[in-house]
Amino acid sequence: MPSDFPTPGLKRRPRGSGHALYWVARADIARKGYTPKTVPLHYDDTPENLPLISQACNRFQAEMLAWAAGQRQDYSHFDGTVGSLCRRFEIDKESPVQGWKWNTRRTQLRIVGTIHRAFGARSLAALKLTDFRRWYDEAKKPKSAGGPERVDRAAKIMKMVREILRYGVAAELAQAECQRLLLILGATEFKQPARRRSKLELAQVQAFVTKALERGRPSLAIGTLIQFETGMRQKDVVGEWEPLPAGQERSGIVIRGRRGQEWRRWCNGLTWSDLGRDLVISKETTKTGAIVSHDLRLFPAIVALLEAVPAERRVGPLIVDEVAGRPYAEFGYAREWRAIARLAGIPDSVWNMDARAGAITEAEDAGADLDTIRGAVGHTQSSTTARYSRGAIGKSRDVATLRIAHRKGENRG
Repeated sequence: MPSDFPTPGLKRRPRGSGHALYWVARADIARKGYTPKTVPLHYDDTPENLPLISQACNRFQAEMLAWAAGQRQDYSHFDGTVGSLCRRFEIDKESPVQGWKWNTRRTQLRIVGTIHRAFGARSLAALKLTDFRRWYDEAKKPKSAGGPERVDRAAKIMKMVREILRYGVAAELAQAECQRLLLILGATEFKQPARRRSKLELAQVQAFVTKALERGRPSLAIGTLIQFETGMRQKDVVGEWEPLPAGQERSGIVIRGRRGQEWRRWCNGLTWSDLGRDLVISKETTKTGAIVSHDLRLFPAIVALLEAVPAERRVGPLIVDEVAGRPYAEFGYAREWRAIARLAGIPDSVWNMDARAGAITEAEDAGADLDTIRGAVGHTQSSTTARYSRGAIGKSRDVATLRIAHRKGENRG
């Protein structure tokens, strides 16, 4: 008997210990130019969610079939709905989206897609404060019963709604309505996620290095030590895989992207030539473009690990996946790092990225002032550096020492 909730185009793909749901366009229609070819469905694969999954699949399937029958997509059309504003925001050459870096665009457009799917049919003119409150409350609900509220997800959605409405004002699309809604949002507060407080500490780094070497992963040991000792971001040490523009020659280190959809080239990570003979790194950071320099000779543990690498392997990328024989694939470094971290007794709440916070916190405890630390790690503002200092007690001790000395002086008087 056919299901009451058909799901045309539904595909399941492995993700972690489970799988993710996607709607996938028919291959013959996708080859003719139909987009989107793949749409992630942000639902758990449970009987309770089947009606929602079915509804989404049928909608995407109907749009695809209409396109195939001659009703071509006109994403430039604006009809006063949230969905059409989202589409214009994505494709307009004057949209801020065009200035985003590729990985920012990928992450942020997922949020735009969530907004489009959830609220796209709503008219801008009909929206009120109660709608925004309801959207936020729905977005922050736990992913599963008993789980934590997803405040971060909800806050990011509302931030993106504001971004889209600001674009609507600038592009003169329902300008009065967009201004009205921005005024409502400007006078409304939504709970924001708590700032991250975790940091990677020296003892944890030392335990991690020991376990990484035991497991034949010197790359993870070297990468983590450099991140912790210098405060460099993971991306600036390990590198990243940027999409290769269509038609560009596949030079350098290239691999197929996820699901074989596009070619990607490795870039921005440390290479052996960056170290030079004197082991001094001078590198432009990927986030701010600031130049940071670090003398690795000041860190004996790093020097020892580098010297253990055979001379014939000291070419090309510094951090190389020992299994694949090339830089770690996207998300591969973080995945393998977590496996070693668990062996080293590092809680899952402490991430690889927290090495930067650990470096800054230890530097402040050691007596370095924030502006000096700011320059060392490549921040443009000391206020940013201060957010990375998590629980530093050095300044508190200095203040306490001065107060005690002051009291002693008063007592002598």
